Amino acid sequence: MSQLPSSFDGAERDVNDMPFYEKMIFHCKQQPLVPLGTLATTVAVILAAQNVRSGNKRKAQKYFRWRVGLQGATLLALVAGSFIYGKSKQDRQSQDELLREKAKLREKLWIQELERRDQETQQRKLRAELARAKTLELEQESQKLQAGEGRGK
Repeated sequence: MSQLPSSFDGAERDVNDMPFYEKMIFHCKQQPLVPLGTLATTVAVILAAQNVRSGNKRKAQKYFRWRVGLQGATLLALVAGSFIYGKSKQDRQSQDELLREKAKLREKLWIQELERRDQETQQRKLRAELARAKTLELEQESQKLQAGEGRGK
């Protein structure tokens, strides 16, 4: 099968093929609220732990409540982002399928064009060969006529 056009060369790399650091950045760009929520939840846990150590139970309780709220918000952001990103991924896949079908159609049309050109070339060769044969035939007839005129003189 022939090589597909170069419009497919710049395709996005697969996430599974990326190194860990690039994969982490990719996912953070896809769902920026999740890492922020995780960071905020971690800060709330650290502050709660510090207040438990220092004996300030009221502040510790307040930070633990913040942790629960932030954890819930992070989970909500994760689910919402997955839903939104999942939809866009499906859209992107359907667009990729359309592009593939378009490329197949272009390839099919190009093959048909090449076949048509090949037929035209073969027909031209056939016409040229017939013309050569006709020319050769006419030359032979003219030589016969010239030979016949040479005898008659």
